[in-house]
This record gives sequence, C-alpha cells and structure tokens, in this order.
Amino acid sequence: MRQIMVIAGKDLKETLRTGPFYIYSALAFVFAVVVGIRALGGVVGGRIDALIEEGFSPAQVVAAIEPIMGTILFMFSLVLIWWLCMYGSLYNLTMEKTKRSLESLLCTPLRLRQVCLGKSLAIFLPSVTVGLLLAFAAIAGADQLLLAPQIGRSIMPGGPLVTTTLIAVPVIAFCFVSLLVTLQLMIAKIQWVNGVLAGLVGAVMIALNYGLFRFGLEPWSIVVVSLTVAAVLALVTIFLFRLATKERIVLSSRG
Repeated sequence: MRQIMVIAGKDLKETLRTGPFYIYSALAFVFAVVVGIRALGGVVGGRIDALIEEGFSPAQVVAAIEPIMGTILFMFSLVLIWWLCMYGSLYNLTMEKTKRSLESLLCTPLRLRQVCLGKSLAIFLPSVTVGLLLAFAAIAGADQLLLAPQIGRSIMPGGPLVTTTLIAVPVIAFCFVSLLVTLQLMIAKIQWVNGVLAGLVGAVMIALNYGLFRFGLEPWSIVVVSLTVAAVLALVTIFLFRLATKERIVLSSRG
C-alpha cells in the first residue's frame, strides 16, 4: 500500500504543478455555472411553474421536484468528474509515454498492479473532489438564485439522494478511472485514445440512462444501477489487466 501511495503522491504533485489542470478545472467551473445553474433554472424552473399552475401547494412542489434534483445532482457529478478524469488520463499518461518516463517506472521492482492503482488514485482523488464540489455548488446556486424564489422555499435533493450520490458516484468514477488507466497503458497509438475514451463515456452514459429510466429514480434504483455499471467496468478492467504485461506496455509506449 505504501508503494501505491508513493506513486499516487508523486503524480498528484506533478498534476497540481501543471497549468492544464487548472485550465480544465476552470472550464469545469464555467460548465457548472452556465450549464448547471442555467439548465436547472430553465428546465426545473419550468416544471415548477407547471406544477404551480396545476394547483400544487409549495410542499407538494418540493416533494415532486426533490427526486429530479437528486437525479440531476447524480448525473451532473458524473459528467464533471469524467471531464476531469479524462484530462488526467489523457495528459498525465500520454506525457509519460511520450517522454518515456513510464518505461523507467515499469523497470522498477514495483508490480504492475501497484503502478496502475497508484496512477488511478492520482487521477481519481482530485477529479472526484473538484467534481463533487462543483456539482453541489451548482445545485445550491441554482436553488438559491432561481428555484427558491419561485415558491419561497428551498428545493434541494433529499438526504437519501445526496448519500446515494456521495457513495455511487465515487464507486463508478474509480472503476471508470481504473479502466481508463489500463486502456491508456495498453493502447499503442496515442491518436486512438480520444476515440476510445469517447466511446467508453458514451457506453457508460447509455447504460446509466437506460437503467435509471427502466427502474425509476428512487435512491435504491440509482444505487443498484450504479453498482451494476461499476461491476461491469471492474470486470472489464480485470479482464484487460490480465492481458497486460510490463513488456507489452513498454512496447506500446514506443508506438
């Protein structure tokens, strides 16, 4: 475990020293403000107006909107975290393969599993921290600035949905990052990386959306669907990892 944290700590320091990390974080902030707050104000605000016109009381409106806010929080957190994870995977690992510094690391006595876990944690930790903070800030900002004034009451996701997001999102994110790192290490052509990552994000989004619309938006269904998707990602990662060797990764880094 100590070796894994050493690798993660080293990569984290390098990430925090680079300008692109702060550029991507700033873009994620702009996305959270422009898309998150404005979209919530428009879509959810329109739904609130419709409920009020139908004669719903403020308490009934809150009860109807809370699950929607929770689902938006869940999906919005994932999108922001994926955005940051893709930066970490594309920038850090691609640069290491380009500079051949990855080969030096693989020549050490460290096991390949330790290398992969260390690099996964280095991408996962800042992405999840920044992504969740921005998602919760966007929800709270939209509520206070646009939604609460409509009915005079705050409309935030309920405790179960918040807890679900805090548990399910990091689980999916870590499995997603682990698969990204494994694919990045094995892909020989750097120009293929963008296509592979875009396809992976699309596949996960389709699976989540299908599962949530199929089983509903209750906290239990979000947990079940999320853990199912995470389990599939983990199984694919394990399968690919069994095919990976230090020699194959070194050869792939040479194109």
